[in-house]
Amino acid sequence: MAMLFITMTVIQGAPEEKGVSGKNELQLVCSPELESLANQLVKDYSKEHEGAQIQVTPVGDYDVYGTLREGTVALVKKDCVAGLKGKHYFKMVVGRDAIVPLMNANHPQRDLIMENGISAEGFARIYTSPGNITWGEVLGVPDQRPVHAYAPGQFCAKEYLFDFLQIDPGNLTGLMILEPEEMLKKIGSDPGAIGFCSLACLMNMEKSGVDAGIELVPVDMDGDGRMDEFEDIYESSSMLSHAIFVGRFPKTLYSRLYVVTAKQPASAGEIAFLEWMIREGQQTMASAGIMELGYGERASRMEHLSGHDQAVANVSVIASPTRAYLVVAGFLLLIGLLILVFARIAGNRGAVQTAASLQGERSAAFPGGLFFDRSHTWAYMEKSGRVRIGIDDFLQNVTGPVTRIVMKHPGEQIKRGDSFLTLIQNGKRLEIKSPVSGVVEEQNRGLLNDVSLLNSDPYAAGWVLMVKPLNWISELKSYFMGEPYANWLKTEVARLKEFLTSTLKLQDTKEHALVLQDGGEISGGVLESFGPEVWEEFQAGFINSSK
Repeated sequence: MAMLFITMTVIQGAPEEKGVSGKNELQLVCSPELESLANQLVKDYSKEHEGAQIQVTPVGDYDVYGTLREGTVALVKKDCVAGLKGKHYFKMVVGRDAIVPLMNANHPQRDLIMENGISAEGFARIYTSPGNITWGEVLGVPDQRPVHAYAPGQFCAKEYLFDFLQIDPGNLTGLMILEPEEMLKKIGSDPGAIGFCSLACLMNMEKSGVDAGIELVPVDMDGDGRMDEFEDIYESSSMLSHAIFVGRFPKTLYSRLYVVTAKQPASAGEIAFLEWMIREGQQTMASAGIMELGYGERASRMEHLSGHDQAVANVSVIASPTRAYLVVAGFLLLIGLLILVFARIAGNRGAVQTAASLQGERSAAFPGGLFFDRSHTWAYMEKSGRVRIGIDDFLQNVTGPVTRIVMKHPGEQIKRGDSFLTLIQNGKRLEIKSPVSGVVEEQNRGLLNDVSLLNSDPYAAGWVLMVKPLNWISELKSYFMGEPYANWLKTEVARLKEFLTSTLKLQDTKEHALVLQDGGEISGGVLESFGPEVWEEFQAGFINSSK
């Protein structure tokens, strides 16, 4: 332990190598469609940072990554980022671009449309039928009023529409192509109109208190002729924004906006510009039709940018004779840890570890021998070769009492990262991702009779499924166990505090006074007092994309 302490002291005390320090020179490369946005970002940033020198360079989508070097930042959309697979670039979402269907708030068939929605095929009929198609033909009711369809004028928005309708641009017929503000006015004055417009434009209009007399059109994503519970996201533009955030909206109608650098940003110029984009720059992007990041997302992006992932990369260690002794001591320590791990796996399942808790000195206990995943789930291989899975204590502590669950059935196949369990609390829900791939062989029938077992005994009586694994060996290396899991939980509790702090800024502090107790500790069941929007942000930040 003394040798380990010396090692940590040497590493922490070593001089840190900086990138390009103090420089304000920066190159911002982008695809041609984003050049206008990039120029506006640079203009607004330069107003607040005197002496900043940023050059905007438009390049082709496939040429972006050939230009990346130190001091260069790329601004790209999802299609371009798809080429990053297998490459070690630093990338970060800074906004979202989306178009949404709109109709007149006094549409004669409003109630029917809100109840059943319109499928992608229905929209395709509207936008490809020669001559005037009637609302009766679209909705299957007696209504001879003609459909007046409008299409967005911006290049990107039209591309989204073509992808959604799965048609060639030449097949669009009888349309009036308009800019967003003009389209909103047209639809607001025409009861038979329908169109697609930037969601950011709609949200900006609502923030300004303008009532344009328009309403969102529900999209029947599965084409079954009705709006199912998961499709019920069109009550307001803010609700739809959260739905896009967690993936409950047609993917072809929106895109994420990324910044990409060749490696973790290190120079003062890169970090300052990216931090500005996460904070003040969000208003610039909103004005350009890009959806702003949520407050929880901004806190997460700032943490990601702060360099928590680069501690080893920036350390400079001077060789000395002591280092050899430290290496030997570290090797012996590693051997000891491996022996301890195998001992726990072999026969010490009943041992109890302590981990970071949500409330001060009260420690959350977890059994030894369990493997934990970043989705806040656990897995344990039985002697029979089957794997038992469930949720961890952190997750049940955060949600509070679960009122209902939905879980996979025997015979169903699941993949690691797929939803295997839905936690429901008075209508609010979380989709929990499976830690293993395999075939479900058994449900915990006890949970169906007493769902409170998930809260009272998540590691024993509250297990969820028994699975026959398919890729156990390859998936095993991704899990935590014992002390590493306990340390990781501490970072999750810290992230949760940041998430709640940023969320509380948008909430009524009196209503949520019990969320953070005296001393800054988090109360149990902290999500219980929040609405579905916060649950969706927690889903995206701690389950879908947990670091």
